[in-house]
Amino acid sequence: MSDPAKITADLIKIDTRNPPGITTEAVEYLQELFSSYNTRIYRKEDGKENLVVEISEGEPTLMLTSHLDTVPSGDELLNPVVVNGKLYGRGSCDAKGCVAAICAATLGPKDFECGLKLAFTCDEEIGGINGLGYVFEREKADAVLISEPTGSAIIGALQAAVLAIDLEFIGEAGHTASQDSKEGAIYRASGYIVEKVESFKSLNGEFSRYKEFFDRLGMDFIIKSWHAVFNPSMIKGGIKRNVVAPRCTVGADVRFAPWISIEDVRRELYDENVEFRVEGFLQPYGVLCDNVGVEDDVAFLEIIAEAVRSQGLSPKAVFSLGVGDTRHVRKHGIPAFYLGPGGGNMHGDDEFVYIDELERVCNVYKKVIELFPNFKRS
Repeated sequence: MSDPAKITADLIKIDTRNPPGITTEAVEYLQELFSSYNTRIYRKEDGKENLVVEISEGEPTLMLTSHLDTVPSGDELLNPVVVNGKLYGRGSCDAKGCVAAICAATLGPKDFECGLKLAFTCDEEIGGINGLGYVFEREKADAVLISEPTGSAIIGALQAAVLAIDLEFIGEAGHTASQDSKEGAIYRASGYIVEKVESFKSLNGEFSRYKEFFDRLGMDFIIKSWHAVFNPSMIKGGIKRNVVAPRCTVGADVRFAPWISIEDVRRELYDENVEFRVEGFLQPYGVLCDNVGVEDDVAFLEIIAEAVRSQGLSPKAVFSLGVGDTRHVRKHGIPAFYLGPGGGNMHGDDEFVYIDELERVCNVYKKVIELFPNFKRS
């Protein structure tokens, strides 16, 4: 079976919502699909299997990969529905349609002239450490194409730096009846939040270096949404309903493009009345901003771009504030990019993938595989 819409629908019916993110049944389904190939299972935690399918051996070796887990939803979204060329259901867009496109591109008798591995992984929705992060330590390749719902002409080439911080606000406590609430920590936090949400959307940087890089490859360069964002995602404060809050802690997710410096971000965050505590930092990954060789990136991008053009499309490179699995590959010095079937309302109750996109991306993958024997790492 190599109908990507049918495979997508079958996978939607299999519950891989994360948490808990159990992939056992989905892996068993895929093992049956690829029963005539060598397969290997990697498992870091019980119930969270990763499947690797060895389609062909040879040099150079290409890996196509996507993830099996989805975000949570109601049970009703595990029933796939087709309406007006759109396939609806949890994971249809992110990323079971992506998995299906990989399957449809590689199933059946084909004579591949390069090494080809498929990796179907767990836990991408919660960081991918148990998924591709675990698998790629054990299954190397010369380049990796990660299927995420970019759209068939869009190559995900750059992803943001992420700063996780806690901000501590101090107020003057007192009874509601006598103390001005504007002196409280929660009120002070609210003013800061309103200001920073807007100011970060206006924080821009000089990215001509990146634009010129993609211009030389014949691609437009697109910045998806903003250059930077401040998301006050958690808040905790106060001691009692009738007491003006003495303290308030805001947990924030701050994301910014590689052409914006950490010094600029610090200046934007600074307030003399706020204490800061860094909980984590993730560096940006992508062309010109990590330890993957530029020549290797160019060689792989040219192959992907030619495959996109073979479908009558104009390839475009995109920067996104989102963060995915490329970091688990690129930290090893291996080029990795995103491209997968487009849809809409990702993570929403009306999530969908375009059926014609499944077919189109399947053909893009076939062309990438056909061209990949020409790939040479520096």
